[in-house]
Amino acid sequence: MLKEVRASLYNKNGKAKLNILLNVLIAFVILVLAVEICFSVNYSGVYVVDRSMNPTLTGASSEDVIGGDYVYINKHAKPKFQDIVVVYHKQEGYLIKRAIAFGGDRVMLVEGQLFIKKKGESDFERIDEDYILCSDTSLPRNNFGSAVGGELVPEGYFFLMGDNRDYSVDSRELGCFPLSSLDGVVTNWSIEHKGFCTGLYNYFRFKLPSYFGIK
Repeated sequence: MLKEVRASLYNKNGKAKLNILLNVLIAFVILVLAVEICFSVNYSGVYVVDRSMNPTLTGASSEDVIGGDYVYINKHAKPKFQDIVVVYHKQEGYLIKRAIAFGGDRVMLVEGQLFIKKKGESDFERIDEDYILCSDTSLPRNNFGSAVGGELVPEGYFFLMGDNRDYSVDSRELGCFPLSSLDGVVTNWSIEHKGFCTGLYNYFRFKLPSYFGIK
């Protein structure tokens, strides 16, 4: 009889521990799913292609080859001066560029040096840009807006340029972009930790499929 009671208590304790473990596991799964849903609502990953944002961001030669940086955009953030943004252009598709000026500002490039006259101000301000890659300051595209006193950015638009100024196709050719074309603002934390973000992305996209024979 005593053995039967001990066995019954043992079974009850075992079931109780199993129930606790299952409840903890279920709670953990629910928490992970909730975090994933919240994250996907606010953020989206972007694989950088092309070299227009060198040296800040490295771009792959195409979307299906390794070599580009992987960063995240905040889909609900409002862009600020010098933020990196992703926009959609009806001819060029999705582009990743840097926000240089906004509605009411005037932009001028003189031998690759950026000057901005902000809305409501009377003088141009020389902008220090330690992030750019610009090698040929004599190119006409690196001398922009100086003949007309600066390019005026219309209200509701922003002026975008790539950090690789000799190569990037941006507002100098395409004109100002409407704010409605904004897809998201690249997060600072993903730029700071782009090596980690890119490593994970490359592993799951490029290495795992090839390991399992998926092309």
